[in-house]
Amino acid sequence: MEDTIKIELLTPLTGTFLPNEMEQDWEGEEYHELEEEQVLFDGADLIPYVSEIQEKIAEYSRVGHEDDKTDNLMDYFDGSAAIKEKVLSAVPSVKEADGVLYGCTILELKEYLETEELSELCEYLTGQYSDGWGEGFEQQEIPVEGGELCIHFWRPMDFEFQQAKPEVSKEKSEKQENPANVPKRPKMQLLGMDGNVFAVMARASKLLQENGQGQEAKEMIARVQKSENYYQALHIISEYVETELSASSQNDTKPPKKRGKEECR
Repeated sequence: MEDTIKIELLTPLTGTFLPNEMEQDWEGEEYHELEEEQVLFDGADLIPYVSEIQEKIAEYSRVGHEDDKTDNLMDYFDGSAAIKEKVLSAVPSVKEADGVLYGCTILELKEYLETEELSELCEYLTGQYSDGWGEGFEQQEIPVEGGELCIHFWRPMDFEFQQAKPEVSKEKSEKQENPANVPKRPKMQLLGMDGNVFAVMARASKLLQENGQGQEAKEMIARVQKSENYYQALHIISEYVETELSASSQNDTKPPKKRGKEECR
């Protein structure tokens, strides 16, 4: 079986905590009184409950499936044929990053998506979390100490996707510190490609894969997608392939006028 690519897309996660002392009488005006007793949690507040949330996701995702199969959001995708071909699965989960718990969509890809394809996929996932899978999951009450918790994978404001930072193993870190283990970089000319960082990134990725450096290609793309501007992205690429910027990539750190960060909203 061919190697697949794993990408984790993070999104804001919130929760509603219902204390045990709340009366479960939802009729008439009493509903509004109970609503006032609810406590809203953000991603940092949810960290202590990560195990309970993961268990509930696993339980909910198995509903309606035989054997050990779980929900794959791509089963309901009816958009671009190219995306269907490239994306094998999109599985809802949660992930902690920098002391905050995020919603995490784990993608398994045959090959990387183009910018337009990623935008379309993110739009589809937003719909799933606001009206589809996420709407169903937020109705699943999770028993926790002192009450119950309802988790929201979507919110109407400031909802955006960001790629999780790649986890670097100890062995890989040691290799990066030892120049003797660094393979020779393929050469690539930047001249004539200015203005489209994704085209530059795609070409560099192809050269790395042809050079037997598939893992480096994945790492490069992950770093470029987290870069803050075009200038920084080119210098990251130039760490993996030899370009006109390679000789100065570690010394020249002052970027030109900052451009907008590439994100999937």
